[in-house]
Amino acid sequence: MTSIVAYDIEDDRIRQRLANYLLKHGVRLQKSVFAVQVERHVFKRFLNEIQKITNKEGKVAVFRMCSGCQNASIQLNSHEKLFYLF
Repeated sequence: MTSIVAYDIEDDRIRQRLANYLLKHGVRLQKSVFAVQVERHVFKRFLNEIQKITNKEGKVAVFRMCSGCQNASIQLNSHEKLFYLF
């Protein structure tokens, strides 16, 4: 399942730790927006890890894409995984 994660975090250290974590799971779409591939059975663990990294600092939004949204999206730049146009 693909999820879009966007954040606004002031603390440089926390922001960099979160970016590094998200890069392990997906691709950066913009400076603070990532598309990540997370299986349904580990999604809660994924959210818990984000909370652990951020320690509830700043704002983080996670949008889960349903299969219909994924099927309707158009993939651009095929050399980049998970880069979609909606």
